[in-house]
Amino acid sequence: MPSIRVPSALRTLTGGASDVEISASTVRDAIAELDKKHPGIAAKVLQNGAVKPFIRIYVGADDIGDLGGLDAKVTERDEISIIPAIAGG
Repeated sequence: MPSIRVPSALRTLTGGASDVEISASTVRDAIAELDKKHPGIAAKVLQNGAVKPFIRIYVGADDIGDLGGLDAKVTERDEISIIPAIAGG
């Protein structure tokens, strides 16, 4: 079953869980499933049906932008990572 690594900034929505197993065949479905289990996550990650600026999503080591975007396929063994940009000065 694929899993999603949740960044610390969103773990308040997952009850502190850093990894959530989901059942999905695409990244889009995975985020929808994650949002069903932990409402509010999709709104933090997506905007108008696309990944928000300054957020990157990876399947394994590959950015979904190189894999077909939110329609990128995921398999049983894949790990999806949501990575928010970190800025500072």
